[in-house]
Amino acid sequence: MKKYIIQISLVLAAFGLSSCESDFLTLAPETKLSPDTYFSNATELDLWANKFYNDVLPDAADLAEQNADDNCNSNSLAAIQRGTLLPSTKFWTSDTWKPLRNINYMLENNRCTDVSVKNMYDGVAYFFRAWFYYEKVRQWGDVPWYDHVIGSSDTEDLNKPRDPRGYVMLKVVQDLDKAYERLPENWSSNSVYHVSKDAALALKSRVALFEGTFRKYHAGSDFVPEDVQTFEGVTISSEWFLNQAAEAASLLIGKRSLYTGNTMGIAKKATDASYREYFILEDAEPNETILSRRYNVDLLVRHGVQFDYKNQHRSATARMVNHYLQSDGTPIQERAGWQTLDYKNVFSKRDPRMAQTLHGPSYVAVDGSAHEALSFERTFNGYRVIKYISDGSHETASTSTTDCPLIRYAEVLLNYAEAKAELGQLTDTDVQRTVDVIRARVGMPAMSSVPTTEDPLMAEYYPNASGTQKAAILEIRRERTVELFCEGFRQWDLLRWKEGKWLTLKATGGARGIYFPALGEYDLDGDGKVDVCIWQGTKPSTTAPTVNTLEIGKNYTLSEGDHGYLTYWAGEDYEWNEGRDYLWPVPADQRSATHGALTQNPGWEDGVSFDE
Repeated sequence: MKKYIIQISLVLAAFGLSSCESDFLTLAPETKLSPDTYFSNATELDLWANKFYNDVLPDAADLAEQNADDNCNSNSLAAIQRGTLLPSTKFWTSDTWKPLRNINYMLENNRCTDVSVKNMYDGVAYFFRAWFYYEKVRQWGDVPWYDHVIGSSDTEDLNKPRDPRGYVMLKVVQDLDKAYERLPENWSSNSVYHVSKDAALALKSRVALFEGTFRKYHAGSDFVPEDVQTFEGVTISSEWFLNQAAEAASLLIGKRSLYTGNTMGIAKKATDASYREYFILEDAEPNETILSRRYNVDLLVRHGVQFDYKNQHRSATARMVNHYLQSDGTPIQERAGWQTLDYKNVFSKRDPRMAQTLHGPSYVAVDGSAHEALSFERTFNGYRVIKYISDGSHETASTSTTDCPLIRYAEVLLNYAEAKAELGQLTDTDVQRTVDVIRARVGMPAMSSVPTTEDPLMAEYYPNASGTQKAAILEIRRERTVELFCEGFRQWDLLRWKEGKWLTLKATGGARGIYFPALGEYDLDGDGKVDVCIWQGTKPSTTAPTVNTLEIGKNYTLSEGDHGYLTYWAGEDYEWNEGRDYLWPVPADQRSATHGALTQNPGWEDGVSFDE
């Protein structure tokens, strides 16, 4: 790690508080800003801690726009999808590590004499340090753990080797325990935008589930050579982390509820509207939402997710669609001809979340009362994503003000169910308190009891799943895929489950969408109008809208040549490297800066050598 990564001045950190800069500088002018005069009251601590929310937490685009080739794509591909990650890529930079110094600086210098205030803001710092390191471990595995501020003369720390991921994740769990002890149940105002005891428990369930399953499915590999390890007197293993996840989530079960509102008139029944409506609320709903990012016109804080979804042609895949159960709770493959269902029939009698997530034949925009036909201006394979899509005022660049949930109760329920199933301890009561609660929101039949028969399609989609309750694991993965779609989880779920190959288009056969039995014109929604024309060779005369006149053989292909699934990115041929691609490469310049103290991740060659 380069020395400048950790050597960040206090003054620069202060100037980074852009939203509160004038107040910050008034309270503590640059000439007086020092540990001896700052961090002495709630106002100063709050101003400093506000920076953590911007620097550590993901924003709406980070979550909603993350691609995972097996279930969602856009007109641009990430490096992990194309295999273009390189050791020369600048991921490990000064900006990457700057938040850590700011967090540790406040922990070391918090001298507020009001013990309750001091503890509360220490809790905030512990929470953000845990989130910070969790994200680093997800990318690189082993990383150096720093729980103190490093000075310019601390040569040993500046050239420190990477600590084992197990040790770092143990420290993350311990930080979240400290955060839980110190954080308030609720803040006096805007509580949903502040970290709380519930947020600490929820994040603990997330990070411990990630590490527990990563260690289980990668045990014995170069990524996790030893599953069982002892650090600071604590023996950790995949089971230890899974138990931590289940325990943390259990403390929240029954404490909160899912949103069931229907205030926008999108549909007649709440079961057909509440899931979709939850993600386009201007102000975060406080029962299901445990932590949210705030977007607001008055605060001049906006995002561009809706604009990006339109311009990037954000689309789900046929593989994703196959995860949705039928409305009676049975898998889609129990329907005759399920693999060749047309657009209208594929949406018929399905889990209501499907039509609340994707543009179906009966789609109605939030600000309209009439059905809106599918437009290929907004999708490239026919499965347009409508999650997060509000009214037209949010559709231009950086104009959306809908809040973005970062942690919500539905995830916690799924974290608990998955952890218990991976441990082989899931009970019927557990199912009823978790999966069934999620399904009830949309009126889906309950699972009721622990599944014992494996769904063959889910087994095909997740071939590495294992355990005494494998059938339950597969069903919980189905539920997680459906419920948490486009919320920033899919890529990391596939990596922890050792299913990384599905991130590549070669493995999935391209981004496959709706099925067409032949070239020609189609009335997709059954309203008597031609919606799309699929052609090859000579362009035919058609009444289909220009944007829906699709030539096969250029950007588009059909999976079977002249019929099949409408496919985009069919030419991508990167093949997943099982011995390398589960972790990012450590940048070569950082390895050189520490003269090799930072080792390279398995399988990556960076050409860096070191003289003795």
